[in-house]
Amino acid sequence: MPSAVPSSTSPWARPRSPHTLPARCGMANQVQGLDAAAFRSALAQFPSGVTIVTTRGAGGTPYGFTASSFAALSLDPPLILVCLDQGADCFPAFVTAEQFVVNIVTPEHAKLAMKFATKGENKFAHGSFESDENGHPILPDAAAVIRCELEEAVPGGDHVILIGRVRDARIGGGKPVTWYRGDFLHLGESVA
Repeated sequence: MPSAVPSSTSPWARPRSPHTLPARCGMANQVQGLDAAAFRSALAQFPSGVTIVTTRGAGGTPYGFTASSFAALSLDPPLILVCLDQGADCFPAFVTAEQFVVNIVTPEHAKLAMKFATKGENKFAHGSFESDENGHPILPDAAAVIRCELEEAVPGGDHVILIGRVRDARIGGGKPVTWYRGDFLHLGESVA
């Protein structure tokens, strides 16, 4: 269990039933004066890493999603953050999970990352996942695997920010891939 417990006044304090989560917030194009297409285009100018985030539900069912909104938050204590769309099929599983895994993907995982970004897809039918000692799916050939305990889930517009306390980190042999202008970009590859 996490050593720091979210404030009981927070709407995201754990433990939480998926039936009591706040309603999904409006999309960016509903904000007066903001051009949603221009906002998305501006964000696409920022290259970011690609991860597949996984967990295991109470009944042992694996869940996962692709995220490029991933970052280190703190070295002491070791914290990371990853953002999950509230409309994702796996949203209830992640906000109630005790643990999750961030797999930093390589170019060889590009098709798998696209499947994990697709709603309704049988995500674990593809790829060569293994299970860690707690039954959480990991990609053994990932550039890095970071295992976390869910420290807190913080609302952020139409997403939730999952803050994870890092319990274990392993570096693989492959190079990571980035997401840029709506496509994968390999490190060292020139941009047209």
